[in-house]
Amino acid sequence: MLYIFSASLEVDIPKGSVIDMGFNPNNTQQFLLMTKHDIWIGISAKIFVMERGLLKETNDYELKIRMIDRKICLEHGILTCFTFVKDTGQVLVATSRGSVLVYGYTIEYNTNVDMKNYENLRFIKGLKVEPRRINVINCIDGVIVTGNSAGEIHFYDSQMKLLYWVHGFTVDSVKGISFNISPRSYIILDPKCKKICPCWEQVVVEEDPETGVPRQKLLKKALPTDATTAEKPFLVRDFIVCTHNQGVGFVDFVTEKLVTILDNKTSHALSLSVHPEKTFLCVGYNDGTIELVNYVQHKLFIRINLRDHYKVVIPPKEDSIKGDMEVTRPQLSVTCLKYSPSGMHLACGLDTGQLIFLHPTTINVLTEQPFRDTLYAIIQIDYSPDSRTLALADKNRTVFVYKFDCDAHKWWFVGKHRAHYKDITSIFFLPIKNANGDYKLFSLGIDRIMVEYNIGESCDEYLEVLSLDRFDQSAVPLCGMYWPNNPELDLETHRNDLPMILIANDEHKYKIVNYATTMTLSTVLGPRYENPVCRMQLITKSQEEGEAQYLLFATKNIIGLQKMPLDGNPWKHTAILGHPVLILEMCYREDSGTLFTIGAKDNCMYQWAPNFRSVETTTKMGGSDLDPYYCLIENGRPGWLFNEIRDLFYYIQILCQGTFSPSMRRVSDFIPIDSLPDLMRALGYFPSEYEVENLLVEAKYKVYQRSPSTEIDFDEFVKLYLNHRPAFCDNFRKIRNAFRHFAVMENNKLTINREDFIEILNSNGERFPLELSWYLLSILNGHSFEDRAAMTEGDFSFLPQKITLEELASNLMGIQDVDILSEQYSVRDSQGSQQTVSSESEEI
Repeated sequence: MLYIFSASLEVDIPKGSVIDMGFNPNNTQQFLLMTKHDIWIGISAKIFVMERGLLKETNDYELKIRMIDRKICLEHGILTCFTFVKDTGQVLVATSRGSVLVYGYTIEYNTNVDMKNYENLRFIKGLKVEPRRINVINCIDGVIVTGNSAGEIHFYDSQMKLLYWVHGFTVDSVKGISFNISPRSYIILDPKCKKICPCWEQVVVEEDPETGVPRQKLLKKALPTDATTAEKPFLVRDFIVCTHNQGVGFVDFVTEKLVTILDNKTSHALSLSVHPEKTFLCVGYNDGTIELVNYVQHKLFIRINLRDHYKVVIPPKEDSIKGDMEVTRPQLSVTCLKYSPSGMHLACGLDTGQLIFLHPTTINVLTEQPFRDTLYAIIQIDYSPDSRTLALADKNRTVFVYKFDCDAHKWWFVGKHRAHYKDITSIFFLPIKNANGDYKLFSLGIDRIMVEYNIGESCDEYLEVLSLDRFDQSAVPLCGMYWPNNPELDLETHRNDLPMILIANDEHKYKIVNYATTMTLSTVLGPRYENPVCRMQLITKSQEEGEAQYLLFATKNIIGLQKMPLDGNPWKHTAILGHPVLILEMCYREDSGTLFTIGAKDNCMYQWAPNFRSVETTTKMGGSDLDPYYCLIENGRPGWLFNEIRDLFYYIQILCQGTFSPSMRRVSDFIPIDSLPDLMRALGYFPSEYEVENLLVEAKYKVYQRSPSTEIDFDEFVKLYLNHRPAFCDNFRKIRNAFRHFAVMENNKLTINREDFIEILNSNGERFPLELSWYLLSILNGHSFEDRAAMTEGDFSFLPQKITLEELASNLMGIQDVDILSEQYSVRDSQGSQQTVSSESEEI
């Protein structure tokens, strides 16, 4: 059995924070902490206790640490890095002004020093060795190596005497140096004729006993020599150097040749797209650069700079003395890239609104003059399935359509239309054609409007709209895609020709919508992470039993896989953190099973491999029937909520059979579907009339059924309830935002007049008749049937003249467990919330 021992210690640091720490490789029980001004040396040791007069060793460890005092000298600057020296036991600390501070156990220079007593370590002296900031200091092969901010790499002996410096290359700034783990194994040959021996290949090389690899054959005259008068050959291991803006390179020390292994881009990546057939990935950057990368070989294939491509050179004037040319480079950023499904086209959208087309495998600019049909940044591009039609959306909420002329091999502009009054969140083609032969094109926006465009009837640069409908009441669509029918259904009882799209919204829900009627066919609970799903793609994996489908999704900073079909099962998806800030774009190559992502304020491209087995494993762990859904219910199956659901389910059966009926009760596993709205309200979920309609349609037809069902069993009801109710307990937040929207500030408190409150109920949203408003409000206010009989219908005097949020929440709605009764809203908070445009305050 493996025992893991631990120990902890609090260190009182007077100022600053720890910027570096490390263990002594020569004494692993010793460690060092470093701040900008001081260092702490510490050890870990076993605890000994006295037991019956004997000192006994225990299995517990303790940490001891102390700060090493030194005289502060401003000439040295702040501390930057440190290293342990093996032979002398010294600690060398580099500073920001090119100095090296020496800490040792003895004042004089000695080797083979006893390092057991860490309390003997003291500050010895400070040496000014370089004129620039030292970023790296390391001890390797008996020499000390440093790298500074000027890109210089120096080698010193253990007494800090300069031995060698790198001549063969320079970098902007050395940020890190990592040497080969294995020491260099070599044999030096010195032919006296000063020429390569003809029997060079016949020289027998022995294997190194430590590494087991043949020794490297080196000519003495080809080796670098140190700076001593003896000019001895100087050899260390090959190493990797990390720079500031020039990436990471591998250094062959013998030849001093630097080979770039990781190129660096100082600009942030904004867009990417993967070729559907070749192993090419195209990445666009903020500085107008576009790179074509071979993602299998992890090599940069080609790079172009659009700012250089579209630069304007103005020749000098005739009377100019200097004769200098003026060069103007436009400030371009590549905001969108998209390969066509056939791989024959590559579209590039810029932040200036220009659209250009690049060669798909060489990224040469094919467009002589960019399309300039908008002045706003292009944010989305999509192709039709046949790659002959292109649609894009810009930041000005406008949709543009282009077509490819196969005879002239050119793209031409069809038209544009701004049908949304808020930002567009998704634009996509369907693999279905209209009557005129063009593929269906849809766009979704924050305004909850779904627009279908009629490309075939568009002319004169005007894009015709076929339909424009608001398909949701409160949820904001974040992305949409075509949703195929299930081919395995029985065609006698089910339909497989439904026109459907899948929409993910900001309420952590998936919705299957009939785009022909805008009716919501199914509402499914999505992944309940901190942020909702905003990107998704249906992918297929071939298996022995057949093909399995998964939904690849991404939230603000998480990527994941979800097993089909969608049913709200929280165990059917797995996810991982995809980026610490924000995922800007993702694209998936299905034949190789590779996902690519880029993030905000990042110049790196991330490559992922899906783990389908983890999704299958978690799905099996969740169980069957209702087992995976119990985690969505408070306290699970034995909790009060599940018992309440079960009791109310059977109570509904009693109500449907007649409350005062003397006949024998019949208990079954089914209830009428028409009783679902009342049962939902009894469980604390109060759907609007629009949501009730969607609820009943889904319960009756289950998306695909031809004939409606009239009853629903207990398991189906529990799933329906969990999928339709809010994903999180944020109902009161929506009530508060709606109240703030209509309330006015009086005496530093938000209130609504009684008459205005009644007018709001009668005129906004799903309107209440005046009689129904009086009836319901009197019940909520606690009046009995006899009280209402004595009251005048339409008289709302039982309500206070000024209705506050706490009056609305506690007296009318009966919310007692929310900490809002003493909440006071300042004018600043109220004005800030009223100015915020959100899906929660726009509609009630």
